[in-house]
This record gives sequence, structure tokens and C-alpha cells, in this order.
Amino acid sequence: MREGKSECAVYRCVREVGVAGCYECSQSPCRLEGWQRAKCPLRGRFGRDDRWQGFQRKLAATKGLAAGGREGAVTPERKAERLRGYLRVLDDYARRRIETISSHQLARGVGVRATLVRRDLAGLGHLGRPGRGYDVAALEAELRRCLHLHQARALVWLGARGTDWEAAREALQALNCGVVGVFDDRWQGRRVCGLLVQPLARAAAEARRHGAKVAVLASEEATRPGVVEGLTEAGVRAVLNLTPSRLEASTNMVVEQGDIGSQLVRLLSRME
Repeated sequence: MREGKSECAVYRCVREVGVAGCYECSQSPCRLEGWQRAKCPLRGRFGRDDRWQGFQRKLAATKGLAAGGREGAVTPERKAERLRGYLRVLDDYARRRIETISSHQLARGVGVRATLVRRDLAGLGHLGRPGRGYDVAALEAELRRCLHLHQARALVWLGARGTDWEAAREALQALNCGVVGVFDDRWQGRRVCGLLVQPLARAAAEARRHGAKVAVLASEEATRPGVVEGLTEAGVRAVLNLTPSRLEASTNMVVEQGDIGSQLVRLLSRME
């Protein structure tokens, strides 16, 4: 948006901060609050603050939000990706028994500016200490809480073939997820992760029995009609789809497409 012949101040600000819009910004108070009230054409259309805040909530909801932050709060997806990047860097520092880290070290590890790191972490209540940086253990624990990784999750895995189970188990343990059932019609009777592989028809019943809220679909058979619907009815609320087949999210389920195309879209969207 442009105001006359000059560039919109909001557009310029979000570009400098590195966020998609004001709803992703963790800076408080907003340095442009007075400008928005006085000059922003969009703000002027809404008038009262409650209408403007309602518009911001609806706008944020359409951009794809990930769970995070306070209980019941949400974190915009691009910020959530940055937080996951910070967590990966912190995990590496923790393994090397390094106790503190600076915003510049976090920024280099994720590929963003140090000012953006400080804004993100200030939104979590972590301001760091001048000349010392951030405490690795404390910040790692806070990021895990913000991203809901501190909660143990039961998970069902549909499609046992073609999976590197050693790598998968290590990744799942790091995310506090435990596999409670593995299902594959062609591999039933074998053992994976100490679990007996069962037919796909049993997936929904086992998910309900173990209270699993997460499912991973790793074979085309797992995407056939009725399978995902059965998982939804059993209480599964999040699905990671590793197959090329596209799945539609519903009001009761969040779907993440885990193919290389989706990852490249995310990567390319962050390029200038």
C-alpha cells in the first residue's frame, strides 16, 4: 500500500522487521501506533479499536497459525518456524555443554537478524543479560513450553515400509512424542520400535485406546477414504502427511504436508 507517492510506513516497517504483517510482530509498544491511528487508510475504515482488533484476529487466522505461547494463545507460523530454528541451535549448544548464547549466535544459526531474535525472545519474556546473553537451559525450556513440546504426546504411525526407524525414533523422542501403534497391511505381524505392526483397520481403535492426538501418514494406503475420518472420530487432532496425496484440514484436525514441495515453498517464500 502506498500513501500518495510515499511508501506506506507499515509496509516499510514489517519489511525491516522481517514479518508478514503487524499481527506477527512481537514489538511492544508499536512504534507506528500513532501513525496507524492518524493516517493508515485501512485503520480509518474500522474506526473503533474493538473493530480494528477483530479485523487483526481474522487476518491472523487466515494466514495459518501454529500453537504456541501462553495457554490458549497462538504463534504466527513464520514466527513459530523461527522459534523452532532457535530451539535447534539451543539443542546443539546444550549437547556441547555451552551454558550461554548470544542473539548474534542464534541469528547466525537460523539465518535472521539479531534484532529480530531479540524481538522474538522479548515477546516470551526473555530479555537476556548484556554482555552475557541468554541462559541456554532456561531459554530451551521456555521455547519447548511455547511450542507445546513439553507435553508428552501419544502418536500413531500409518505405513511402516520405507521409514528409517532409528532416525524417526530419535526425532520423535526429541519432540516428546511416543509411538503407541504402527499400522501397515503389508507389514502386519512384524515388529517396529518394539511394537507389533497391525492392519490399518485397527488404527482408529488403537488411537482411541491410547488417547493418541497425533498421526503420521507414511504410505498411500493410509490416505484412502475412511482412514483419516476414522482417526478424527477417534480423537486425533493433528496429522503429518508424508505422502504425495493432499489432505484437507477440517475444523477438528490440523494437517501438515511433509513433502519436499511444501518444504521448498516455505523456503522460497522466505527469500527476498
